[in-house]
Amino acid sequence: MRLHPVLVRTALVAASSLGGLSAQNPPAGFTYQTLVDGPIVSGTAMAFLPTGELLITERETGRIRVYRDGALVSAPWATVPVTGGGSYAEQGLLGIAADPDFLNNRFVYVYYTATSGTECRIARLQEAGGIGTNFTVLTAPGALPSQLYHNGGTMVFGQDGCLYVATGDGLSGGNAVDMSNWLGKVLRFSVPSPTAAPSLGIPQDNPFPGSAIFSFGHRNQFGLAVHPVSGVLYQTENGGALRDEINRIVAGGNYGWPTFEGYETTPNPNFVDPLAWYQPTTAPTGMGFYTGDHYPAAYRNAWFFMDYNQGRLHQVNLDAAGTSVLSQSIFDSHPGAGYAVTTGPDGNLYVLVNDIGGFGADELGRYVHANEAATSVQLSMVSNKALGGSVTTCVHAPNGSLTARWLSLTRLQTPLPTVFGNLWVPADAMMPYTLVTADARSYLAVSLPNVPSFLGSDLHMQALVFQPTGAFGLTGASTLTLR
Repeated sequence: MRLHPVLVRTALVAASSLGGLSAQNPPAGFTYQTLVDGPIVSGTAMAFLPTGELLITERETGRIRVYRDGALVSAPWATVPVTGGGSYAEQGLLGIAADPDFLNNRFVYVYYTATSGTECRIARLQEAGGIGTNFTVLTAPGALPSQLYHNGGTMVFGQDGCLYVATGDGLSGGNAVDMSNWLGKVLRFSVPSPTAAPSLGIPQDNPFPGSAIFSFGHRNQFGLAVHPVSGVLYQTENGGALRDEINRIVAGGNYGWPTFEGYETTPNPNFVDPLAWYQPTTAPTGMGFYTGDHYPAAYRNAWFFMDYNQGRLHQVNLDAAGTSVLSQSIFDSHPGAGYAVTTGPDGNLYVLVNDIGGFGADELGRYVHANEAATSVQLSMVSNKALGGSVTTCVHAPNGSLTARWLSLTRLQTPLPTVFGNLWVPADAMMPYTLVTADARSYLAVSLPNVPSFLGSDLHMQALVFQPTGAFGLTGASTLTLR
């Protein structure tokens, strides 16, 4: 964002007067569903658990809210001790990520500003009885000094099982190129096992030996996500006053700040150029890739990011190598600022948006498409790593339906007609029956062993649904490549 709350307010008001308050208009076939409007206080980030529950961070309060069975639970999942810094500050509870092996260790990681207001920290919680417990700080005191703005905080697990963390420059461009500190960087950590000492580790293959720094030269980062096929990291970054950026993050890369924002006036091979830059600035925020089955094929693996200034949801299509932008478009516009976007385990995009001012969202919504059948399945991995992690199965069916689903590493070449409908997936691994009780969705997750020979294999799922009306039938099939 910009540096001063007055400037932030001015940018938002100006954006609204230019059309930010217009009615939403997603592409034909899409419908936006408002799931929660109001009870969320300054929401900034979200992370799905393999169980289908969605955790949402509230920046100013430090509460982690949980959206479960189609409703926001009134009691917080956990409360992290934070300082929020005020309505337009960039301090507080800023980032969240679920461990790929959550089903076994129940770990969730957060990035937050300590109550002193002078430092940010990375900490871990452990779920027990449906709430977050055992709060444990994993960073050394003073490792991440904090200012009112430019704190970063976005966190994501990679396909390699490492935790990637985006930090801001702490309002000093010099920090971004100072390799003795963690500010203005993308950091890469190994996370401790349940029995190890509670501290983050430095992977041996990090680009700078003995350092958590993965890339540097960043100003103010709000989005970080992993490409679902290549596993490469992508990022959104706010410039100073001239140009915002979207970037492909490479190990050891220098992204130019404070020497450049946007493009280089004179090309220099020592810097990594952005994939795209924006002038006038848009203040890009949270981002994610679409990984579901329910949208038209053209949206598969498309990159989506929100912006703060005009509340727009952007769509970016990359080339096959992921190194250049083929096309960009505005997928939708919201009445206020946008903060986060992610694909849910039901195969739909979820967003956090705000129409009341300040820095943080009050609304959770999702986009559904007419392509999605009345009964359907979705197979996904919510933390980017399936092997040694988990996969989540979702059956979409009317509330009250009884569902049975199964998994297989093979899929039939042609459908096998049955009295229930077309069978596509052999029933190699049956899963327990589940009842659809709320939100027309039923989730069931399973851990997968870390077997390298399965890497790149396709896992398939299909389900049988008995509806409360007495109707029954087979869903289509969903396929996930194991990463």
